[in-house]
Amino acid sequence: MTQQPPPTDEPTPAGKRMPESDSFPSGPAVGEVLPNFTLPNQRGEAIDFSTARDGHKALVVFHRSTRW
Repeated sequence: MTQQPPPTDEPTPAGKRMPESDSFPSGPAVGEVLPNFTLPNQRGEAIDFSTARDGHKALVVFHRSTRW
């Protein structure tokens, strides 16, 4: 197993970041229609996205820590 360095609060230098490209999409485009999905809520109950929004518009924010 490779030993990982301890996380720091230092930003990743621009030269070490992966550039955006069409071959490695970072997620859906702004305004793109999402397929239906089901995810657990904070109590572990399955929530169906299209049922929960009941025909209304929705803002979906995906967040992933910068400390991968």
